[in-house]
Amino acid sequence: MYVRRVQDKTLDFGHRGWLLDESFIFYDKQYDSLWVQATGRCIDGKFKGEQLPTLPVTHTTWGEWRVLHPHTLVLAKPSYLIEKYRHDGYERSYLLRGTKFGLAVFAADRQKLYPLEELQGSPLVQETLGDQSVLVVFHEPSRTAVAFDPSIGGHRMDFELVEVTDTDVVIRDADRGAVWSGLTGRPISGDEPKPQLRQYRTTQFVVSNWPKHFPDSPVFGMP
Repeated sequence: MYVRRVQDKTLDFGHRGWLLDESFIFYDKQYDSLWVQATGRCIDGKFKGEQLPTLPVTHTTWGEWRVLHPHTLVLAKPSYLIEKYRHDGYERSYLLRGTKFGLAVFAADRQKLYPLEELQGSPLVQETLGDQSVLVVFHEPSRTAVAFDPSIGGHRMDFELVEVTDTDVVIRDADRGAVWSGLTGRPISGDEPKPQLRQYRTTQFVVSNWPKHFPDSPVFGMP
């Protein structure tokens, strides 16, 4: 998910079906500059070289999201479109092509891909990306992966797995014993004030396309 404001201008985007290295190319309707969907970088036109800022997102199922965020409001679609968008139109193509996805994590000026297949059996991954501490949480039942900065007030916390439930990955702060929701980064026990872990900017990324757009960036579980 990108912020669509560049150089104090709010842009509207569309696409014409063009591809570059298996990524859609979209254009801004104000100046017809061309942008790479996979990276958010402008490759031609008025904003060539500019990078769209990204926002933290969580890619999950609607059922999982409603459990974690029960008060969410949703932009309603016209009734005649509901059935059309009930299922992923690309799902069959992904299955036929054997497309595999991963969680792309962007921390400061570094990025790393965590293939979901590599996270199976590892619901909690703690490591360092550059000089940034990273906590990756994977809920295998819903195939939901998120990444957080495990630091609060400059203090890095170490977490341990408590359990994987039908709807969450429950983790414990090894220092204080507080229990947290791994998918929201919020404490769910303890009497102290309840800060929230800062979620890193992430997106789901096709594993085979990663080296085409980030050739010098590492992939978790691979040398």
